[in-house]
Amino acid sequence: MKIQPFWIKKETKKIEGSNFIVDSMFKAFAVRDGNLITGQQQFSGAAAAELVVQTLGR
Repeated sequence: MKIQPFWIKKETKKIEGSNFIVDSMFKAFAVRDGNLITGQQQFSGAAAAELVVQTLGR
């Protein structure tokens, strides 16, 4: 049974100039690139929120 129809990492690598960064599974990990802030997996909500707060300067 196929649960996930595609892997984001695999699809992103098809886009020229893309830079896909990952860290260990089941670990909080978030990155900021300009105005884009994103986290890896469901464990990264707090890490992504912290980057938002830092970006807003509070």
